[in-house]
Amino acid sequence: MRHATDGQDPGTTSAPGGPRRRTARTYVTLAAAALLTTGALAAGPLAASAAPLDPDLARTVHTAGRVAVGADGGALFSWPGIYLEGRFEGTGIGVDLTDPASDYDVAIDGERVTTLVAPGPGTHWVDGLAPGQHTVRVVKRSESTWTTSRFDGFVAAPGGRLLDAPPARERQLELVGDSFTAGYGNESTERECTGDQVNRTTNADLSFGAITARNLDADYQVNAFSGRGMVRNYGGGEAGTSYRTYADRALLAVPGDVWDRPDDWQPDAVVIGLGINDFSTPVSSGEPWTTQSLRTAYVEAYTGFLDTLRARYGPQTYLVVSSTSYAGPELPPLVQEVVAQQRAAGDQRVLIWDYADAPLDYLGCHWHPSLADHRVLAQRLTALLTPLLTDPQPTPTATPTPSGSPTGSPTTLPSPTVPARACQATLTVVGSWPGGYQASVRVTAGPSGVAGWRAGFSLPGGSTVVQGWSADFTSAGPSVTATSKDWNARLGAGQTAEAGFIGSGPVPTDVHASCTSP
Repeated sequence: MRHATDGQDPGTTSAPGGPRRRTARTYVTLAAAALLTTGALAAGPLAASAAPLDPDLARTVHTAGRVAVGADGGALFSWPGIYLEGRFEGTGIGVDLTDPASDYDVAIDGERVTTLVAPGPGTHWVDGLAPGQHTVRVVKRSESTWTTSRFDGFVAAPGGRLLDAPPARERQLELVGDSFTAGYGNESTERECTGDQVNRTTNADLSFGAITARNLDADYQVNAFSGRGMVRNYGGGEAGTSYRTYADRALLAVPGDVWDRPDDWQPDAVVIGLGINDFSTPVSSGEPWTTQSLRTAYVEAYTGFLDTLRARYGPQTYLVVSSTSYAGPELPPLVQEVVAQQRAAGDQRVLIWDYADAPLDYLGCHWHPSLADHRVLAQRLTALLTPLLTDPQPTPTATPTPSGSPTGSPTTLPSPTVPARACQATLTVVGSWPGGYQASVRVTAGPSGVAGWRAGFSLPGGSTVVQGWSADFTSAGPSVTATSKDWNARLGAGQTAEAGFIGSGPVPTDVHASCTSP
C-alpha cells in the first residue's frame, strides 16, 4: 500500500515553508497558537461565503464539526477533531486537502493507514488497496486556530468511483472546552515538549470526548481552544478575550465569523469544561480582576453561557458541566454554584460531571492528560451519558409528591433527627425517566459545624448509582454512602453542601438519609 502526495515521494506529506508559528514555552496554552495577538489571529487567508457546499462534495462526504463553505463550494474549517467520511469503490482514494499547520489521520475501512503532516495544496493519495468497496475517514488531529483549513473532496483512483456518503449517526455530542478537551499532547511519552512536539502528539480523535462519542455511536464536535478560559485565559494572556470570543465561530481566524448551524445539528448532550485556565495561574497586578471578582465574573459568565446553549438547542439537550480540582480548590465549588443556579431556575437537564477523583497520571505534554487518562475519562463520561441518552428519553419530570403538596415539586425524602453536634441530610429525587433518575443529597451542618460529612441511605432493590458528583459514592448492596470531598468537607454552622448522582432502576421513594461527621 502506498501513501503519497501529488509530486512527492510516499511519506513526504509535510508542506514546505517558513518556520512554524509556535514556541516551546507552553503549559496549558498551545503557546503562540493559543495566545496569538488579535491581529495575527485575524490573518486567516480564506473567507467563507453564503454559497452552498459543492453538490458533489455534499453527496459524497459526511462532515462532522463546524464546517463553513468557501466561495467556490469547498469546505472550510478551523476547530480540532473535524472529520470527513466517505465511501468508494476501487483500489485507491485521494484526499484533496490543504492545511499548513495541522495533522490529519487517514483511516481506510476503520484502520489508520497514514498521517498527513501539515498537508500542502494537492491531492494526497492512498492506493494499493484490494479491489472492492471501502470506507475512508480523515480527521483533524491537532489545533490550528490561526489558520483556515480547506477540503475539496475525495478523488477516486483511476478505474474506481465515489459512492454516496455514509449516513449521519442518530446521536450527536458536542464537546466544549480547552486543552483538556482538545487532547493536547495526549500521545506524548514525556511531559516536556516543544511546540512542534505538541503539534505532532495532539490527537483530538483520541480525546475523551471523541472516544465517548464512538462508545455511544454518535457524531460529535470538538469545539476546544487551548489556553482559553470562560473569562480569563491562561496566565492572563490576550486580555479582553476568552473562549466566548470564539464560541460562535466556524472559522477561528476570521473575526466576526458566525457558524451557520445546520438544522440537523441538534446535540443530545453538550459537555462543557472551562475554568482550568481561569484559575490555574494567580491573578497578577496588571489584570482587571481581584481573586474574588474573578470568581464572581466566572459564575456570571458561565451562567450566561449555559443560557445561550439552552436557547440554541432547546429543552431536550443535556448540558453537562465538568468539574476538576486540577486548577486548585477554587473551581469545584464555583461549578457547583453555576449548576445549582440553573437547577434552581428550573433547568433539570443541567448536571455536573465531577472527575476530580479520577486516577489520572497527567503524562501528556506539559502535565496534560495522557492517552490512558483520556480513556479513563471516556469510560466515566460514557457511564454518565448512557442512561441519559437511551431512547425513548422524555424530559425528566418531578417525582410526584404526596397528596396536598404543590403539583410538580420534587419529593424531598426526610431524614431522621440527628444530634445537634452533627449534620442532617436529605435525599431529593429531582427528575426521572424510564429506567433511571437523578437525585441530590443535601447536607446541612449543625450548630457546631463539621470538618467532614458522610451521608448514608438505602436504595430500593434493583436501583444503583451510575455516576455521582461532588461526593465519593460507595455502595454495599442497597446501602449507599456519600462522603465529602476535600473542597466541600468543612461546613460552618448551618452551612450546606450538595452532591448528586444518576441512578438506574426503580426511583427511590420514602428513603431516610442519615448524616455523620467523621
